[in-house]
Amino acid sequence: MRLLHTADWHLGRLFHNLSLLDDQRHVLQQLLTIIDRERVDAVLIAGDIYDRSVPPAAAVTLLDEILAELCEKRSLPVIMISGNHDGAARLGFGARHLRQAGLHILTDLATCDQPVTLAVDGVTVDVFGIPYADPEYVRSEFGADVRDFDAAHRYLLERIHAQRHPARPALLMSHCFVEGGAASESERPLTLGGAESVAWEPMQGFDYVALGHLHGPQYRGSEHIRYSGSLLKYSFSEATQRKGVTLVEMGSEGLVSITQHPLTPRRDVRVLEGELAQLLAMGGEDPGADDYLLVRLTDRHAILDPMGKLRAVYPNVLHLEKPGMLETAGRQSLSRERLAFSALDMFSDFFAQTSGEPMNDEQARAMGELITALDREQEGPA
Repeated sequence: MRLLHTADWHLGRLFHNLSLLDDQRHVLQQLLTIIDRERVDAVLIAGDIYDRSVPPAAAVTLLDEILAELCEKRSLPVIMISGNHDGAARLGFGARHLRQAGLHILTDLATCDQPVTLAVDGVTVDVFGIPYADPEYVRSEFGADVRDFDAAHRYLLERIHAQRHPARPALLMSHCFVEGGAASESERPLTLGGAESVAWEPMQGFDYVALGHLHGPQYRGSEHIRYSGSLLKYSFSEATQRKGVTLVEMGSEGLVSITQHPLTPRRDVRVLEGELAQLLAMGGEDPGADDYLLVRLTDRHAILDPMGKLRAVYPNVLHLEKPGMLETAGRQSLSRERLAFSALDMFSDFFAQTSGEPMNDEQARAMGELITALDREQEGPA
């Protein structure tokens, strides 16, 4: 049996106020290609299907298109759990009726100990799902004395272990932050204050654990306790991550193999650093000039409209940083004389860029006197 583990689609995501829906559609088409090429028997989506609890209509339409390709056109079972970005009640609407079409939407913690049983070519596997589990909800729903995410997760695992078939391989899907995992800036914290991580040891006994929440592909504790990672890079902190999906092969005795399959984005997410002139020269020959970029300018002088100049070559510069303009390390303050010099220096650069020629001595002297006078006004009477 071949299962595809994916997670953190975040359909409807905005990246620096730019819609990523077309980018998501692009990689989801690749996902379908991988499913066909690898003869996948079922698809596991480990939460954060949408980016927010009330997703935009276009995101709902895209999900409907992909599920139709999987369940209706290919007759593949799809098992999904809700994540902390999803509205569990909305995502789970119609779940009981959709089971007949092979779509299993697991959003109710009360039924986490009831598996979805898959049977393919003589291999039978139970799949248990723990959607995003807030400890307050677990405490209220079950009357359990749990005070943090780890205690809530352990409690739900105990319920599952009590219902496991003794002679059948079992998979677990869970949307959680496993202790020691490498996080990214785009992941919403599960809680404000307090511990949000869960231990990996209680999940060790499952044949495979399909995790969601962390966007970087990784495993925790053992190789079979794994995050597939998100479909796309959703922050510049993920620029070096290689996105993809995980193919899991199961046999009648348990796990056979794990393989990561890469996804190629329509536009990559990159960080460029250097002086403006250098970056503009590079842009003319850069095959990824349309990528989504964060640019760090190392120039130490003022530049007129750097974003406009960069976007003439790199149209999708989304964020600009100027570390070169910051104070050098270890220098906490500058004297007023140095500040005056810096102001004159910056104005000189501005004058040269706007007029096309440098200031002459008389102009520089007049501007220096003006800056000094303004500086004295700020100091006030002695």
